Formats: sequence, C-alpha cells, structure tokens
Amino acid sequence: MSASAKGWDEAIGAAFDRVFPPRANPWRNLGPLAFLFFVACLASGIYLYAVFDTSVEGAYRSGRALTEDPHLAGRLARGVHRYAADAFALTTALHLAREMARGHFRAWRAWSWLSGVALVPLAWIAGITGFWLAWDARALFSAVASAEWLAAAPWRLDAFARDFVGGEAMTDRFFSLVVFVHIGVPLAALALAWAHFLRLSHVRAWPPAPLAAGSLASLAALALLWPAASLGPADPFSTPATIAIDWFYMFPHALAEAFTPSGLWLAAACAMALLLALPLLRGPDVRAAVVDLAQCNGCARCAADCPFGAVVMAPRSDGRPHEREARVLPSLCAACGICAGACPSSTPFRRMAPLVSGIELPALAVDSLRASVDAGLRRIDRPVVLFACAPAANDAALDGHRVARVAVECAAMVPPSLVEYALRRGARAVVVAGCREDDCEYRLGDRWTIERVRGLRAPRLRTAVPRDRVRLAWCGRDARALERILEEVSHA
Repeated sequence: MSASAKGWDEAIGAAFDRVFPPRANPWRNLGPLAFLFFVACLASGIYLYAVFDTSVEGAYRSGRALTEDPHLAGRLARGVHRYAADAFALTTALHLAREMARGHFRAWRAWSWLSGVALVPLAWIAGITGFWLAWDARALFSAVASAEWLAAAPWRLDAFARDFVGGEAMTDRFFSLVVFVHIGVPLAALALAWAHFLRLSHVRAWPPAPLAAGSLASLAALALLWPAASLGPADPFSTPATIAIDWFYMFPHALAEAFTPSGLWLAAACAMALLLALPLLRGPDVRAAVVDLAQCNGCARCAADCPFGAVVMAPRSDGRPHEREARVLPSLCAACGICAGACPSSTPFRRMAPLVSGIELPALAVDSLRASVDAGLRRIDRPVVLFACAPAANDAALDGHRVARVAVECAAMVPPSLVEYALRRGARAVVVAGCREDDCEYRLGDRWTIERVRGLRAPRLRTAVPRDRVRLAWCGRDARALERILEEVSHA
C-alpha cells in the first residue's frame, strides 16, 4: 500500500473514530457490515416470497400492496429488502476498494481476494433481478436495457435476450425463471461467502452489536419513513420520458448508453480480469515462520493465535514425549511473528545463547529482539523502550526523546515476558506501538496484545509488572500521537 493511500485510509478511519468507538468504527467493519446487509436481504426476502404473487399479472399488485400495507409489516419488509440491498452494494464496493488500496490481495490473502471478487457479479445479478420482480416501469426499462446488453455479448446470447423484448415476452414462465435466479443466486453467494472466510482464523463475520443494531434500526427507519415504492405498471407500448433508476445496480445501463453495449462488455471483462490478476503482482519477499521441535511442546498457542491459519498441529514426528507439534504452511504464512509472541518458549529470561524459540521468524528472531533491547539499554540511560510495528511505526516521532526503538513486524510479536525483561533491565517505561486499534495489518495483532497485557490470554503479562509503566499506542502512522505518548511516559 502506498504511503498516500495509507494516509487517506487512516484519515477516514480517524474521522469516524471521533464519532464511534474504535471497535465499532464502520470504516473498519465494511466486510462485516456487507455480510449483515446481505443477511438482512435474505431474511426480509423470505417474508416477501411468502406473500408475493410471482406472476406477471400479480407481481405489480403485490408490490403496491406491500408498500400500502396498513399494518406496516409489508412496507417494513419491502423497504428493508431494498435499502439493505443498496447498503450491501455500497459497503461491498468500499470494502473491495479499501482492500485493493491496502494491497490485501497477495500471497496469503489471495484466496480471500479471489473469492471476494467472484461474489461481485453474483451480487449484481441478484440485485438487478430483484428490481425486475416489481414489474413496474423501472423494471421494464432495466429488463430491456439488459436484453440489449445480452444481445451484444460475445457468447451468442441474442436468442436468450429476445425473450426479454416484446409486448408478450414476459410470460409467467419467464417470470418464474427470474424468481428462481433471484433466489438461487444469493444462495450460491452465501456458499461463496463461506469460502471467502475459509482460510482465515477467528473470522469476524458480524459487526459489533452496537453497530449492527444501529445499522438495522436505520434500515427500518428508512423503510417506514421513505417506503420503497413502485413506479407505474410496466407497459411495453408506452415509454416514460424519465425514469428514476437505482444507481447501485442499474449503473451499467447508463454506461451502456455512453460506451455501447459491446464496449460495456469489453470494459467489464477488462475490469474483472484486472481484479483477478492482482494476486499475480509480486509483493515483498516473505520468509515463513519456522518451528524448532527441540523447543516445541505442542501447546498449540501459535496455531490458536495465527490470523491466517498458517500454523497447524500434527502428530509428533521426532519421538519426544509430546502428542503434537506445530507445523507451518509457508503459502499461508504472512511472516507477522504473532506466533512467536504466543510461544511460551519465547522468554528472554532463558540463559541459552543464542535464544531459540519453538516458533519464530528467521529474519527477526526473538534472540535479535532481546539483543536490540540490551543494546538500547546500554546506549541510553533509563530509556523508554519502544516496540514499533513495521506497518505503522514512524521514526520522526522519536526526535528529542530518550527512546530505544526495537523494530518488530507486528505488536503481537512482542512476548509479554520481553516487556517485563526491558523494565527489569532498567527501562523507564515500555511502549508497544502498532496500527490503529481494530485495524491491525495482520488482523488480530492489537486484539491479542491487549488481551495478553490485561492477563486475559496466554502468554500473560505477569501481575507483578507495573501497568503504569506499560503503554499500548495504537497510533498507526500518526507521528504526533505517538510523540505525545512518548512525552507522557518520559516524564512520568
């Protein structure tokens, strides 16, 4: 991710932080929000299908009856279905754009990226066919525009497209096909959504409860105050001068007018090819974590804490008296070091030289972290030891401070015992600086670090360690915020 893109991303997240708690920040919950709106569409769609007349003659009457329901149940269900679909399209587009800007499509994230991109056309098909079911003037316009687009396809769909066109084209039989597609495609998308989460650990599919409740309440309020209403009934022999379209799903119709249907096919194919090819771009070289079986007791903490499922437990292979051993799947490893921070053998108080942990990064071993702490303590009298994660650290914040900086890949790479080690060796305080809270580059680093310091997750920071001398700084690349924290702990 470029520095400018990272800056814009953090600026937007920080703006939302002024209104929302970090964990409930909607900018950092675009994926979970999209899934919430998708489920809201499914749930409201079940009710609508139960009361909807799925025939050409009855569809328009059913839509009007739902909107005009005196008991408001129909208005609520139809409105939630419509606005949740629009919200799903918006959050999905923003989520896709944000992940692309952050470079989250390479190597260990390729599967999630490709499965997410595959969801986009399915979501659009489900949404556009939903508008046809209302069978009003807008539905007819969209159906005819889609027919013209299909007729220009390079796969000889013109015969199929002709079924859309003409005064008697939309028969009950074809309308049943539209209903089948509108129901079947979301079910296929639901299965693909499961695949989208497949290679992630501790998946956060749902947004936090307050954000979810607020989002659903907003949908309900919109549905009741601004009901989703049909236009006039579909009349193939009468063309309205203007038609209000839904820009979340009907934007291809406007593009087809600007580029011609054939040009739109070419643009869509190029856009999809580009998105699918992004994982082929070469990123930074990643040296996967390695396991030293002589130090591994099979506790499985590394596997439990790995954000990408790159560490698995297998039967013991070296004859030692332990049931299991950790194994790393290099293709899934992000080289974040979170597994090293979780290993009970990653304690700097061990006298072995060099210090070898059960699992660690070859390029940034725990022994080198201990050596960096020792070097900083020798160089500066009673410094503040700053463990700074690579995606977020900003060296400019260190100017004018007595700070011993130790570079780590992720905040959760720092074993709690290393924090205690620095304090016992003479550090004034320890600051662990990472990405913005709830926005860890490696998904779970801030969460695991907070829980370890609070004693909620192993390995725990011992209760004897004075918490007033330990600070967690979720500043991202905000140099000023980090500098203020360093100023505070330096004079405490």
